[in-house]
Amino acid sequence: MISKLKLILLCPVPEDQKPITEYLNLKDNSFTNWSTLELKKYNQKIFITFFICLFIFSIFSYSPSQDLIKWFLSNLLITINTLIFVQISVIFRWNELKKQLKQSKLFYEEGSWYDSQVWEKPFIILKNDRLLVSQKLIPILRRLYRTLTFLCYIDLVLFILQ
Repeated sequence: MISKLKLILLCPVPEDQKPITEYLNLKDNSFTNWSTLELKKYNQKIFITFFICLFIFSIFSYSPSQDLIKWFLSNLLITINTLIFVQISVIFRWNELKKQLKQSKLFYEEGSWYDSQVWEKPFIILKNDRLLVSQKLIPILRRLYRTLTFLCYIDLVLFILQ
């Protein structure tokens, strides 16, 4: 146990550049933390966000002279596209973290952007990082990809209907 602690304490990577710190930041960030919720709360968050966006877009785009069905379909399309953009942004952030955790070498900067260093992860840290990927990140990404696929199908249907 002491040797594992020494490995972690002797890590030269600044705290804010460690992948585990990035993981904790993503879990605490209000833009990305909803993707870590249990399935029921995750779905509730998606639906609430959907209806809030739909309401806001509907308020700002209403015109009495516009056909009501076209207006509603266009607002649905805009809302779905907004949610797709958010999904892609969140997926990108989780994928970048996944890449960092899976790599055996960690690139970091000590002082400034031109002072790049490389740290070879010890086996125990690499093993823990990969365990984190398989147990936490892969399920999160799988859920995000399924949601993105569903939103893209809805987007395609709405585009065809319009």
